[in-house]
Amino acid sequence: MDLDGPGSGIAVKNPAIRFLLEDIVAYGSEALETVGDLDAKAILADRLREHAVLRTVQIVGEAAAQILKKQPEGIAELELRDAAGFRNILVHGYAKLRMERVVDIVRRSLPPLIAGARKALGEEIE
Repeated sequence: MDLDGPGSGIAVKNPAIRFLLEDIVAYGSEALETVGDLDAKAILADRLREHAVLRTVQIVGEAAAQILKKQPEGIAELELRDAAGFRNILVHGYAKLRMERVVDIVRRSLPPLIAGARKALGEEIE
């Protein structure tokens, strides 16, 4: 593992995993910005916004899944399995998906995931 133990504060060194963590930060932040303070109904009324939210969350989940392929034990303090699992729902179960659930996940689950990815990258968290 390229992290010196759970909660050690030592940044991930593997370049491929760092790239994926950077995607989690970038696309997760974009999903949060795109959702903003809008409710599901407002997002669904704007087809481009709807697609942007779904795609950015899907990319976050795919990055999480790729990290788990490269490092099956995951990274301390990151809920990678939940993110990867939700990506599978977005891709394979989209007909059953409700935007209310997506908005809830973006608002509740992405902030700690982004913070954890930043920590794993060695960034200072405010």
